[in-house]
Amino acid sequence: MNMMGNEKREINQRVNEGLKRLLELAEAKRQHMQHILELTGKQSEVLSAEQVDRLLEYIEDKQEHIDAIKALDEEFSCIFEGIKDEVNRDGFERYNPQGYGLYVKLRASVGQIKDMVEAIYSLEVQNQKRVNEVMRDVKARITSISRGKKGYSAYKQRVQQAEGVFFDQRK
Repeated sequence: MNMMGNEKREINQRVNEGLKRLLELAEAKRQHMQHILELTGKQSEVLSAEQVDRLLEYIEDKQEHIDAIKALDEEFSCIFEGIKDEVNRDGFERYNPQGYGLYVKLRASVGQIKDMVEAIYSLEVQNQKRVNEVMRDVKARITSISRGKKGYSAYKQRVQQAEGVFFDQRK
């Protein structure tokens, strides 16, 4: 029975260490998501002012955070796969109260991340609509400029002379 107790303690310790690391990863992801949310808001501002250079800057910054999140998610999935059976086992709360407390915190953190993802998505949808409006405006301007050039070139064309030219060669 003592052997079973040691084995359970080792399993609990492994699960708790995994849960602690998952919390760290979730917190890191939450911070990256917070930056993405802020950058997405900034994108909305520069779309209104049509500042393309800044928009591209924000897109690059967001991509860096997205890449970091991808790495965090990969590690998170790997760790969670190793402990999910223990966490989902009946009686987890009873036989590993410390681990259960960590798991509750982890679920809360993942919930916050999910809320941020939804907020980012909502802003992205608004930004996409604004981008489409800006693109329609730019296309209309280009069409207008193109028409103006055609009209200008019609007035500027060299008219071929239909009449003969007379040169007086008398001296």
